Amino acid sequence: MLQLFTNKFYRLTFCLSLSLGFSISSLQALAQEQSLVSTSASFLHLNVADLDRSLAFYHDVLGLEYVNPPGEPFPGEGLSGEANSMLRTAVLQTPNGAVQFELVEWLNTPVRPMHPWIQDPGAIMLGVFVRDLDSMLVRAKDLGLQVLTETGESYVAETNRAIMLRDSDGYMVELIEFTDREFTDPGEVEYIRVWLSVADLRQTVNFYNHVFGMEMDSAGPVGPANDRIQALFGDRSIATMRTAQGTFPNSDITVFFQEFTGPTRQPVAHRVQDPGGPIFLVGVNDFEKAIDTIQNYGGLIGTDQKSGMLETGQTQSWIRDPNGVLIMLSQGELQL
Repeated sequence: MLQLFTNKFYRLTFCLSLSLGFSISSLQALAQEQSLVSTSASFLHLNVADLDRSLAFYHDVLGLEYVNPPGEPFPGEGLSGEANSMLRTAVLQTPNGAVQFELVEWLNTPVRPMHPWIQDPGAIMLGVFVRDLDSMLVRAKDLGLQVLTETGESYVAETNRAIMLRDSDGYMVELIEFTDREFTDPGEVEYIRVWLSVADLRQTVNFYNHVFGMEMDSAGPVGPANDRIQALFGDRSIATMRTAQGTFPNSDITVFFQEFTGPTRQPVAHRVQDPGGPIFLVGVNDFEKAIDTIQNYGGLIGTDQKSGMLETGQTQSWIRDPNGVLIMLSQGELQL
């Protein structure tokens, strides 16, 4: 995380058992692809324009608990590259402690609010499993959150009902209430799934598998978007979608990836400090090899829209995945 960035770190060593008959180049490619693995990954960090306004929803309405409550601003120049920039943060978790994420407000630096839509590569959606959808919806509306779902009412399926909201920074929040079982967890929220919209699911799966050692299956064929998806987002132009999910090795951070076609797509392409932009912090077992692999699989080095050069011996850098998402990459344990 940007304030609390160490949690649990484990190291995993992969041994390759290679038979004779491969060419040298094949051996090198295979070794590179199979030995890279994340050694740590922090939870999701979401940039917001107004931390107090965001907490009025995520803490007061959803009932997420503080791991780290908001405190005094602290220097952020080392992250943003902007002189005198400051940031305020708050770390939240579900009442059962299963999921955590951090809200980050930047101060004393120009920001460009993103306000992405669900089809935009780099957009984040939170799937929030709740005890009482109707009660939360009333309070969310009172705060001015936008309801995207057709008719403004929940979409009823066989085992659940759901409604899609858009918060003040453009993050999509799906409230889901199961109707086929009792809600037995403490508090009002059981679990949160993190969804990341991507430009090309096949490319994204290859990137995260080869750079971070995720073990996702190859992306399947594109399928038509069903009635539920179109109704939840209030957009009948969504034509197709496909999904995948992967977990960063040596962490419990799982990301659900989704690709949409139909509406015009505009990559988020946020800067470090821009509201509406997500950030991950990830350590790897071989930084130099990861940098080469990132570029081979469609990622970028640095925060710009084209790759930059790293200094000799550098072991930490911002990178972008193929969808423009910013990731702080480091050798082993992240040090900010």
